[in-house]
Amino acid sequence: MEVFDQLAEKYQGEHSSNPFQAALVERISALLPAGTSVVDLGCGTGVPTAKILAESDHRVVGVDISEGMLKLARDQVPAAEFVHANFAELPDDFGEFEAVTAFFSLLMLSKADIEKTLGKVAGWLKPGGYFAVGMVNFDGDSLPFEFLGVPVTVSGYLEPDLKAVLEAHGFAVESIDTVNFTPENGPEESQIFALAKLA
Repeated sequence: MEVFDQLAEKYQGEHSSNPFQAALVERISALLPAGTSVVDLGCGTGVPTAKILAESDHRVVGVDISEGMLKLARDQVPAAEFVHANFAELPDDFGEFEAVTAFFSLLMLSKADIEKTLGKVAGWLKPGGYFAVGMVNFDGDSLPFEFLGVPVTVSGYLEPDLKAVLEAHGFAVESIDTVNFTPENGPEESQIFALAKLA
């Protein structure tokens, strides 16, 4: 998506140091034995998610639609594998993983496509695998929004609704928290971080 090619460095500057995201990635990393495989959907510039996981000796596959984001990711996380693709269009047999992460990438889809993607995630995970997700805390479906000065459409859930949709796709939600995070240049965002396990 060309818009994210243009925003790669600006995005990294404002959104690569979210302590809540980093803490959840560290938690997943500690839950998984070294050498296990993780796919990061909408990996962006690779920081912090792919970087933390790769430095903890996990095998990381990052997927992103933006070549501009992936260029930074490959430079910053050379130990990971990065795939240029729309993760919402990945095949059902894309692979088998011990964990899947999706931080603020699902919100770029419609709710119908989010649900389709959750079904695919459940199919990619090995039994007992983990799914970590970060979303913006609001209720909407494909609403117009200005992100870093560029018009996009976004979807979101309130915390109880996100928990319900994860459970409806076969996940047991181990933790879910709503927090306030302020990017470097603001404004403050209400965000939801959830860790779920394939039931």
